[in-house]
Amino acid sequence: MDRVNLQELKMNTRGEVLKFLKKLWNGEVTSCPMCGSELELLHKKAKKNNCDWQCRSCNKVFKTIYLLDELNEK
Repeated sequence: MDRVNLQELKMNTRGEVLKFLKKLWNGEVTSCPMCGSELELLHKKAKKNNCDWQCRSCNKVFKTIYLLDELNEK
């Protein structure tokens, strides 16, 4: 499993990235920006932990805290 960085998301604006992150944190059904498959929680047994998501199709991991840190550094 590879962790996704901000450049791989291919989103043009800060607003797009924030919208994507908020959908994940709210637990809304979200598709993978790379392949279009539905993202799943990485830690299903951890209660109320919605920070890490995974795409089973392209085997990528979306760690939202790291993505937010990258966005704020930019």
